[in-house]
Amino acid sequence: MPDFATHIRRPDQARPRHSGGAANLGAANPTPTIADLVRRNAALLAQNRQLTAALARLGAKAGTAVEGLTPRQRQVMALVLNGLPSKIIAADLTISRRTVKSHRAEIMPRTGATSLPALTRLSLGLG
Repeated sequence: MPDFATHIRRPDQARPRHSGGAANLGAANPTPTIADLVRRNAALLAQNRQLTAALARLGAKAGTAVEGLTPRQRQVMALVLNGLPSKIIAADLTISRRTVKSHRAEIMPRTGATSLPALTRLSLGLG
């Protein structure tokens, strides 16, 4: 029979410290404040304006390709070109990931791009 007395601490012994795990989840991933969300939204709006201005400067080929997109598809395209993954785009636009994937899938044939690098070249007016 095991000796359980070896596992009992005397009052003068220090308790072992917990080193992370579930107890520190809140500290590692704090809930964003409203001010954080407002700053993030302002940054996204500024990026969207920059990309919209860049899209407006495109040549005739790119202009006609982008004109065929809906406003939401243009918004998704701008965020995709910023390098954001679908999960983040969905959270920023408060839509589902499936909807983002649907918009991304529809953007490609409407613009004539066959890949993300081709879409980037198109948006930069290089091809």
